Order: sequence, then structure tokens, then C-alpha cells
Amino acid sequence: MRRIVSIFQRDLYSSLRDNLFLYMLLMPLLLAIGLRFFLPSAQSASLQYALNKSIGKEVITEFEKYGRVEIYNTDEEIIRRVNQIGDIAGITQNEAGEYQIILEGNEGHDTEAIPQKILRDITRENRFIVDYQFTDLGTVRAPTAVYGTIFLVLTVILAGGMVIGFNIIEEKENRTLKALSVSPVTRWEYVLGRSLIGILLPVFQVYLILLILGIWDVNLWMVLLTTLVSTSMALLVGFFIGGVSTNQLGGIANLKAVFLLLVLPVVGALMLPEEKHIFLYWAPTYWTFTAFKGIILKTIDWIRLSIQIGGLLTTVTIAFLLLKERMRKGLIS
Repeated sequence: MRRIVSIFQRDLYSSLRDNLFLYMLLMPLLLAIGLRFFLPSAQSASLQYALNKSIGKEVITEFEKYGRVEIYNTDEEIIRRVNQIGDIAGITQNEAGEYQIILEGNEGHDTEAIPQKILRDITRENRFIVDYQFTDLGTVRAPTAVYGTIFLVLTVILAGGMVIGFNIIEEKENRTLKALSVSPVTRWEYVLGRSLIGILLPVFQVYLILLILGIWDVNLWMVLLTTLVSTSMALLVGFFIGGVSTNQLGGIANLKAVFLLLVLPVVGALMLPEEKHIFLYWAPTYWTFTAFKGIILKTIDWIRLSIQIGGLLTTVTIAFLLLKERMRKGLIS
């Protein structure tokens, strides 16, 4: 165990010295902060109404059918709320029993027009009685939030493999990797020690990204399991790049090719209809993409998640068996 931790510390110090670790740590988080400014909030995406509580339960219930309702005790409180940031219409009732709409003057068309239609319908003598039912379509999030989050998650997972790969290349260039054969460190200790940074870094970053983007109401245990299993893909990428690359330039070239191969299936999952996704089953990133999509949208249960995890592990295992000999020769040469 001590030797495994020693290898991990060596990787960490090496990455810090080259600023690679800091870059991989901070860049996705900065991108998440930038993305956060472009995400529409749930409140700004729907109509909002500020109602005086004395207006009556029937009127409040009617407005709740069309948007989010805030209840206030006085008209002064409603006026202050209308003057704050955001499109919101205030609804009050004067002493004569007439309904009044309070607007700041710079609201959108719907914020101004829809309250008038609702009140017109309420005050109409012969109203149509309409039966309606609510259908839960799951958590509705902006596509920018869903897919932006998933791409950031995939980035930090694959970045962990990149750190592993370039640390291996550095040892090959310094000819310290050959000393492994005469050291007390076993092959499995070396692999585990090398893998720690590619496992711990993505887990830490994924949770930070979800926190920054305000997507914290998901199943965090599902997030942890999917991230941990997805790091197996990153480990394979890292050891493959480190094994087949003889120098940093070669590593960059191989990294571009591997990343392109892994990103294309994700783009395909966005562009292709569902019935053609079978052509993407070979890619580990496809399974990670669909798993996180279900987690963020809250449309996946543990049984369906286990299917995604199984597909991910199967594709990673097949890729490992195909590349194992190539990686072994590259690491011992």
C-alpha cells in the first residue's frame, strides 16, 4: 500500500510541476462557471405572478395553472417585487372589487397579456368548465444545461486518463520506467498507483461541476457509481497513450485521435434517432452519455442504470483485450 501511495504522490508532484494538474483541475471548473451564466433558470423560463393573499383562493388557484405564483400580504410588497429583477405581473383587487394588474413597464408580451386573459375568463359570467389533468414529464431542464453538463463530465473523466498518459510518457523519456523491472514494485502496484489520480480527480470534479451548475437534486449515488465505472475508460485511454507514445508530441497526436474517436459517438447520440443508436453501442462514451443523461433528467432507475453500466464495462473490457498486448510492449520497451 505504501508503494501505491508513493507512485500516486510522484504522479501528483510531476503534474503540479508541469502545471498539467492545475490546468486539468481548473479549466473544466472555469468552463462550468461560464456555462452557468448562460443557463436559463427555472423561474425565468416560466410565467410568474405576484398575488395579494386577500384576492381569494379561487383566483390564486386559477393563476397557478398558468405559472408560478408568489403570495404577498400587501399591495406595497407586490409593487416592490414587480420592480425587482425578472418579468412578473402583480395582481391585486381594489376596494370596489375590481382586479388590477401591476406592471413595471418593461415586461414581455406574455407577462402583460396572459394575466388579462386569465382575469377576463374569471370575471366572465358563463365560463366553460374544462376538465384537465396534470402529466408529470420528469424534471424539465434546458438542453443547454443537460448536454453542457454531460460534455463537461466526459471532459474531466477523459482528462484524468490524459494526466496518466503524459506522466507515463515523461517517465519513458527520463528512462525511469525501465527501472520498474528491478524494483520491489509489482506490476499491479504500479497500475493501481498510476490509476489513483485518474479516479480521484474526475470524482472530485464531477461533483463540483454539478454544484456549480445547480444540478444538485439528482441521485448522487448514481453519479458516484457512473463516474467510478467511467474512469475505467479513462484509465484505458491513459495507459494506451502512455504505452504507444514515445514522446510528448507523439502523445498529443495520439490523444487527438483517441479523443476524436470517443467524442464522435456522443455527437451521434445527439444527432441520430433512437432506433439507430445501436450503431453506437461499441463506444464506452455512448454508455456514459446515456447514463448521465438519465441521471440529470431523472428518467433512469437502478435497473436501467445497471444496463448502461454493463454496456460501458463490456466495451471497455473488449477494448482492453484488443489493446493489451500493444500497451504491454509499449510500457516495457
